[in-house]
Amino acid sequence: MERLDVLYAINNKYVDILLASILSLLENGNVNNLRIHIITSDFTKDDYHKISSFLESFNIEFYFYDIKKFAIEKYHIPSWKDSQVPNARLFFQSILNSKLTNITNLLYLDADTLIVNSLDGLNNYSSNTINAVRELEINKYCERLKVLNNYYNSGVLYINTTNWCNYGYEEKLIKFIQENKIPLIFPDQDILNFGLKNNISSLPNNYNLVAINNMFKSLGDYLYYGNPMIVGSTKEIKNAKKNPIIIHGTGIFDINPFSYNTLNPYNDIFKIYLNRIHSNFSYKELEGIQKFLATKPHLFKMLYIMQSYLPYWIQEKVRKLSVKVTKR
Repeated sequence: MERLDVLYAINNKYVDILLASILSLLENGNVNNLRIHIITSDFTKDDYHKISSFLESFNIEFYFYDIKKFAIEKYHIPSWKDSQVPNARLFFQSILNSKLTNITNLLYLDADTLIVNSLDGLNNYSSNTINAVRELEINKYCERLKVLNNYYNSGVLYINTTNWCNYGYEEKLIKFIQENKIPLIFPDQDILNFGLKNNISSLPNNYNLVAINNMFKSLGDYLYYGNPMIVGSTKEIKNAKKNPIIIHGTGIFDINPFSYNTLNPYNDIFKIYLNRIHSNFSYKELEGIQKFLATKPHLFKMLYIMQSYLPYWIQEKVRKLSVKVTKR
């Protein structure tokens, strides 16, 4: 790509993870002119210095935006893991403000993403107002509401900022927040999907290949994606795994590549990048059932496939329990 503006939003717990993501972007993204925008929360001077020094060593133009200056709390959006940082992506227009004058397309990335191939293909989606990858596993979560054709993961968003502003998308999101009567299980993601309803365009799965999509092998893929309650197909996932572009180190029951486990399929590649950023990176110690499952990949995969065939109301209880656990 000739030019790209990339936005991240993190608190101070994700500094090393962010730098690993940026390093992968620099090495694999094939971007000639890169600018980085970072929405920050609870940063110390050392945090700012560490990121600044890293980016300056690559001669990258960058900007920080302290979340405190934008009073996101006034919208009364539920936090995610006790943080309002994930909700900041919804208000990038107000946060970046005058910087948007020189931005045509903006790529938002969660910090726990790695770019593993060229981003040149994004040029094919530049005219769409907002592009994202469909969630394949939770279509029933939205089906009960009867308002969405698809439900999208908010971890990777490719946005035409001119269209976004001209069509008043931020105002649409704010209106939804103010009028919403739906319980927000995944706050920023729910708001994005329900607030913009069916105005989001689909990116191929290889632009946001989450961990669960890469967890199974051939038989597991067949059993899991052969389930009629799952949106994706075995062929779709197989093609994405053959040519990944952005991988997303999401936690599987909050078992992510930054914790001690033998389950998450992205452990090895994240370890490579994290060790290059911080040779003594501190991996999270899991507890209880998470710790048990984290070292029993075959058992976990079997249980995960089995639960996907259960009635939706049972899956909903499992999901709520998972969310409760991840907030601890």
